[in-house]
Amino acid sequence: LNWSQQAYVKASNTDAYDHFGISVALGSDGYTLAVGSMYEDSAVTGINGDQTDNSISAAGAVYLFVQDAGGNWSQVAYVKASNTEANDYFGRTVALSSDGDVLAVGAYREDSASSGINGNQSDNSAADSGAVYLY
Repeated sequence: LNWSQQAYVKASNTDAYDHFGISVALGSDGYTLAVGSMYEDSAVTGINGDQTDNSISAAGAVYLFVQDAGGNWSQVAYVKASNTEANDYFGRTVALSSDGDVLAVGAYREDSASSGINGNQSDNSAADSGAVYLY
């Protein structure tokens, strides 16, 4: 194989100390890339929110990129937790299904004491208990 660099990938809201690239996952077809940024500071929740918001520290984020038929990479999503809080480190770990259609994101310092699936995300009584978010 003759290896050559295809792309140089950066976050759409690059800031110092965000640790973009702390985790990466590539779909098995090579066309979908998830990149974690565990120290990203936005307080927004959900998908494609305000990337200029830097109001809480180390909430974390994940960025999704796709490669088109021409070999060009582009960012398609900016992903935040549904219960974004400081120091959750959302994006410390990421995983993609083989087809790139399911994203799993770890936030090992998330604080909810709920158990099981879809529990009370606003319960912050178990410090650093951790959570995984599926998209």
